[in-house]
Amino acid sequence: MSDKQTLYIITVIVLLIYIGVAMRVTCPNCGSKATISSRENQSTHVADLYISCTDVKNCGATFVSTLAFKHYLNPPRQTTAQLAASLIKNLPREQQLELIGL
Repeated sequence: MSDKQTLYIITVIVLLIYIGVAMRVTCPNCGSKATISSRENQSTHVADLYISCTDVKNCGATFVSTLAFKHYLNPPRQTTAQLAASLIKNLPREQQLELIGL
């Protein structure tokens, strides 16, 4: 993964934590809404989220969850284009010309 992709993922994590509404977190104890109070990066793709239950009167639990990048559902366009170019380069010249319509 490139530095640009890593920076993008970290930016998304920070944004999710900052706005708090883009990601719904519930308390594992009582099921109430919970609020992310801080995060600690474990690596470029993994962060521990420190979370507090909003039902302070009846529960008040605080806990840590892990947020991690797992895999792409659709690879970035540049990666797809690079893969296609690499595959085309390995074809015989006449098949390359056929693919581009010449």
